[in-house]
Amino acid sequence: MVNSLVLRNFRVFESASLHFDAPTVFLCGSNGQGKTSLLEALFYLANLRSFRTSRTSEMIRLHAPSAMIGASISFRDWSRQLAVEIGETRKLVVDGKHVTRASEFAGAFNTVTFLPDDPEIITGRSQVRRKFMDMFISMLDHGYFTALQAYYNGVKNRNCLLRMKDSNDDVIRSYHPALAKYGAEIVQAREIHLRILSDFMRGILAELKPELADLQLKLRTVHELSDPKIFEEKLERNLEKDRMNGYMTTGPHLDDFDFIADGKSLKLYGSRGQCRAASFALKEAEFDIVKNHSMSKDNTVVIVDDATGDLDKKTQEAFYHKISDAKQIFCSFTEIPDNALTQGSQIIHVAAGRAF
Repeated sequence: MVNSLVLRNFRVFESASLHFDAPTVFLCGSNGQGKTSLLEALFYLANLRSFRTSRTSEMIRLHAPSAMIGASISFRDWSRQLAVEIGETRKLVVDGKHVTRASEFAGAFNTVTFLPDDPEIITGRSQVRRKFMDMFISMLDHGYFTALQAYYNGVKNRNCLLRMKDSNDDVIRSYHPALAKYGAEIVQAREIHLRILSDFMRGILAELKPELADLQLKLRTVHELSDPKIFEEKLERNLEKDRMNGYMTTGPHLDDFDFIADGKSLKLYGSRGQCRAASFALKEAEFDIVKNHSMSKDNTVVIVDDATGDLDKKTQEAFYHKISDAKQIFCSFTEIPDNALTQGSQIIHVAAGRAF
């Protein structure tokens, strides 16, 4: 479990040092006091990404040059000290030693989040869905995380060359074999894991929202790119077009997926209630799969950021019963709810950037 959390110049916190002594921790306080920031810090330590922003500068306290997040974690028979400094560059430390690769730092524990804006996975931009999909698969397959890093680095470098008028075609082509290899792995993994998610979601929705029990997740990709040879041939054929556009015009970095129920897209035709129910089933399915099938299934931490307020009491009780199987749970509320999780839990009050 996460035993402690230390912050310096992170969001509203000038400094904070928290110790956790229970499997369930409630963060209680008014809105805008820093509860979500504490959850964000935990999430960032596990994933080196924020669930709130893609700009790391937004996580640094105003007028501070950098921010630091540190934690002590232990699961079963091992423990680890993690620290990350966020500034002009990112510095990663594991057990007192600097590491250079994100893969050496991220993934010490799994995080499954339940957030108020989860319906945006269904209704929002394609980037939101890709982010969810990539983080979900990375918890199940460390090789996927490595492939993502290599692929996106290749896309970034190739795009830089495409925008340079005097760049050599052969230099651009030198990126094609790796892009094809890792890109094909990404497409293959997404196809497999979306089918698994669909199966789990249908079982959950059969009870939660029977009208959506036929739901399927449909990947929108160029499916033949799952073959590295075809992928490389496509990159070669598109080279001139990519030069004209200044960016790579095909590949899984452009993928999207649809939530289809009764033959229709929920994004386009679903009601607010249907989208909320589907997003909730999606996150419950994620928890079931990660908890039972991930490489670090005993290290699953659930993060709940005031995300159950619009659920009826029966659904709330079923939800809390389900997540009680997590190794550790962190919940934020304006008021502590009356449910089974509060028994034996630790309550931390948060106010004006202070936690006590």
